[in-house]
Parts: sequence; structure tokens; C-alpha cells
Amino acid sequence: MLFLLKKILPRLFISVILGDKKSVLKTSVYRNQKLLSSSEKTFNKSEKALEHVKNISKKFLFFNTALFLDAKEQGLIPSTDEKDFERFDIGKMSLKSITLNNALVFAATEHVEYFNELFEDYNGLDFLYSPFALLYYKISKKNINDNKITLYAYYYNEILAIMICKNKTILYGDLIFFEQESENTEEFLNESSENIPNKELELDNFNENLEEPLNQENNLENSDDNSEFNLEDFNQFSSNMELCRYIISSIEKFYKDEKYSGTFIEHMYIYSEKELGISAIEFLEDETFLEITAKQVNTLELMIELMQKEIQ
Repeated sequence: MLFLLKKILPRLFISVILGDKKSVLKTSVYRNQKLLSSSEKTFNKSEKALEHVKNISKKFLFFNTALFLDAKEQGLIPSTDEKDFERFDIGKMSLKSITLNNALVFAATEHVEYFNELFEDYNGLDFLYSPFALLYYKISKKNINDNKITLYAYYYNEILAIMICKNKTILYGDLIFFEQESENTEEFLNESSENIPNKELELDNFNENLEEPLNQENNLENSDDNSEFNLEDFNQFSSNMELCRYIISSIEKFYKDEKYSGTFIEHMYIYSEKELGISAIEFLEDETFLEITAKQVNTLELMIELMQKEIQ
């Protein structure tokens, strides 16, 4: 009887991203795997977003809610044995983890419990998605028939998740929060002077090499009319170049890690909420000597897709 009801009655999927200044959510209604309606909403307060989740979910017998996990205390190790946390220098703390193929994605228990308790008053939380989970979902959908080493990156709102895989086997994971890492990365790039065999990245020349794409992208001329300067475009370009810098530093960390000695990346895929500029892609290709494929993704839609897959 329940199975029959699930085929007849509509099911609501809600994906939520909470933020201090802006919260966004998407609702999609399906009946028997066919989309009936879909909408996205933005709220200036997280409480308003949660109230909307509560009110709309009341209208459905079947519904699922997912939240994007943006807590800093999370990560990935290429092992399914929790005893290996220490081997990968994971600090001693209470952790919750899930298995992704041959790897563990983990988060601090306090964050998992906090969000579950937060949603108790708003009809519950079914899924808590790490950026790694969303990235690996994109990887798992690819038809991969070779054993090339590929770097995959997922970028959303100053959060960068990186996975390096051989076919679909995860070799390495890195999670970077731009605001937190900016000073450390700048120091790291300035101090870097060692060349990587056959894969020289020339990190010391980053600022010098940056000038060419910067000039190409902006093409700003002296003018008395300052209104011609598009601050939004400039900020987007700066964000793109910052993304390039973090990807390069993550590649160098991978090559310097003795656990991956003799392993070289052959291709790169970047999934980004916002479209990456051509100049940034070309710059990254020049610096890494890799062919890069960049694709735009909708994080809220991605969460709904993954929810549907998991409840089948």
C-alpha cells in the first residue's frame, strides 16, 4: 500500500544552503519520477528560510530535505578504515563519516548533531551533503574507461573541494576555505622554490604570470568616466584567479606527498556554481600543463538529484 501511495502521490525535495547574510533553497515536486514543479528562493535570514521549509513540507505526505555542509571541520581520506585518520594527520576529535567508494568523508560530530537538532523544529533533516559528496556524485556519473589520473574540483561560494582519482578510485582529497586559507597560501606560494619533476608549476612567478590574463580580461583604458569600470566583473575575475592559485597549491601538495610519489595528473575537470572566465582557464592550463574542462553546475539542483538517487 505504501509503495502504491508513493507512486501516486507527489514527493517534495528541498535543498537548502544556509548563510549568515543570504540563504537559498530549491523545492522540486515529483510524481513517479516526473518533475511537476520547481522553484528557487533567496532569504536574507536563515530563520526565514527554515520557516519556509517547515511551511511547504507540511503540504506533502512524502518529502525529503537536504542541507549543504559548509563547516570547516570536515575532510576526506583515501581509506575506508577509521583507524587511518591518525595516519592522515586528522586531529583527535569526535567524527562522523560515510564511505565514498574507497574513501571516507568525515565531519565533526558536533556539526552533524547541531544541524540535525536545528531542523527538528522544521520537520527534520534527511541528508547533510559535504562538498566532497556532491563532487563525487558528478564523478560517479561520468563514463570513465581508462586509468588516467584526473583532478576534479568543485567550487561554491569560496569553498573549493578537490579530488584526485584514478578512474573512480579516490587517491587524494583537499578542502579549502578561501577566507581561512588566504594568508597561509600566500606564504606557501612565496616560499615555494622547488621544481616538480616533469610538472613544473612555476609558483614563484604566479604574480608575474598573472599580469597577462589580468590585462586581457580587464582591458581597462584611462578614462575620465569611471563608471565604465565594472566592479562586479573585476571581483569575479579576482575570485577566478584566486581559485587558480588554490588549485595550483593543492597540486603541489599532492606531488610533494610521498604517499603519491610517481603519480602525475593528466587532466582536470572544474565544476563551478559561477562560470569561469576563459582567461582564468587558459592561465591555469599554462601553469599546470593540463587540459582543463570547466562546467557550470547548480548546487541546489545537484543536491536534489543526489537525494533522488539515494531514496531509490
